[in-house]
Amino acid sequence: MKTAGIVCDNSKVDMFKKELTAAGFTDFDVKPFTKDTSNIRVKFEPARLKELSLLCKKVELNAKHSN
Repeated sequence: MKTAGIVCDNSKVDMFKKELTAAGFTDFDVKPFTKDTSNIRVKFEPARLKELSLLCKKVELNAKHSN
């Protein structure tokens, strides 16, 4: 198992949680990072790294389009 950290604006945390869960990434937790950001720690199998990377890009693009 590997661990990845995703630092994001607090407004995007729910989007990340939804997408992570839908993609089968169930071993993650969210902790405050700064006043306006959070750190999402995701445990995953190394073979799923690219999938996790694409998921992050998808959430970022969807967040930009929703603003």
